Amino acid sequence: MTIEAQTSTLMMRGVSFSYAQATVLRDVNLSVAAGEIAVLIGRNGAGKSTLLRCAAGWSSPREGRVEVLGQPFGEADRQLRRELVLVTDTPPFYDDLTAREHVSFVLRANHLGQRETEAERLLDAFGLGNAADAYPSTFSRGMRYKLALVLALALRPRLLLLDEPFGPIDPVSARELWLELRALASAGGSVLLSSHQLPEGAAPDRFFVLDGGTIVDEGPWAGLGIDCATTLDGLPRSALESAESPA
Repeated sequence: MTIEAQTSTLMMRGVSFSYAQATVLRDVNLSVAAGEIAVLIGRNGAGKSTLLRCAAGWSSPREGRVEVLGQPFGEADRQLRRELVLVTDTPPFYDDLTAREHVSFVLRANHLGQRETEAERLLDAFGLGNAADAYPSTFSRGMRYKLALVLALALRPRLLLLDEPFGPIDPVSARELWLELRALASAGGSVLLSSHQLPEGAAPDRFFVLDGGTIVDEGPWAGLGIDCATTLDGLPRSALESAESPA
């Protein structure tokens, strides 16, 4: 096992994925270390959601290798899968459970009933406390996504994967989410999220630019600038211009 594999919570090497005859990911290589927040940037259709599904073990790559906590998914047991959570852009819920009942069900299913107090704090932090006894089917899209975030954060996963988490939610909740992600990372967790935007002042540790299913640029966030909106808009453009320019 390499030193990188020993220190990475998530490692993807040579990952390719296809839907029928359409290749979505091509030779993707990335790693996210413990205590790190990484942002995945790219245009619509670049393959970000598929990459996250492969990282979570929801989709199997045609080629390549995905490791979580140093273990390949092909050999992963149920306990390893409990160490990661993927929140998709349209999280599903049960029709006959309230928001609070979802929290209780998910925690007890994972033998984490002792975290219900923490989950109640998260419900309040994301502005869902007064709606916790309502059914998610009555929620707006933003409220439903925030409920999914509460469920994910209450589990305290070693690896948290988020698909466009800031798009559906309000600015106050977006800032609260960033604080929760930083707290998770400070406790040793790892976060990989796809996004077209970040809360004001938010600074990830690393970035990856995905285009046409391939990582075309990556590196540390430090030194890129403090204007998150400008940086996220400019990174894919500058990476593509560099890749297309003659040597």
